[in-house]
Amino acid sequence: MKIRILSLVCVTTAAALLAGCTAVYKNTDACEQLMRSKLAETSPDTLKITHAAAGIYGSRVVVEGSIEHVLVPSSAPAAASAPLAASAVAVGVAGASGASDASATAALSFKSAKTQKTVTPAAAECTFHGPALNVFSWLAPANLVTPATSATE
Repeated sequence: MKIRILSLVCVTTAAALLAGCTAVYKNTDACEQLMRSKLAETSPDTLKITHAAAGIYGSRVVVEGSIEHVLVPSSAPAAASAPLAASAVAVGVAGASGASDASATAALSFKSAKTQKTVTPAAAECTFHGPALNVFSWLAPANLVTPATSATE
């Protein structure tokens, strides 16, 4: 009889421990998704998650990553059309040798019109009461940091 009770207690304890472990992963995933959706509300930039950590059985989750913003030069459309017009004029006026100079100028202007990426560190914190989200707050970057918002408000 004592062996059955001991076996039952061991199985129950193992099940409870496993349930606690999965809550950590569920809360971490929920915080990552919330961080992505909050960024999507304010910006079309890309969020890349680099690290997520959970503490106190998943009741507090911190997600770290970076926000990638693509900068497109404002002169790109003008630079793209101007060399083409210059090459057409050069071919008509200077012949084949002038066309090669114009195409070299076009190639240089396309290289200078490259897009640039800026990478900004980002972090967010979520606190959970069991499986339910309690508070979400941005920790970085500074332009997203606001006072903590409660999910119950």
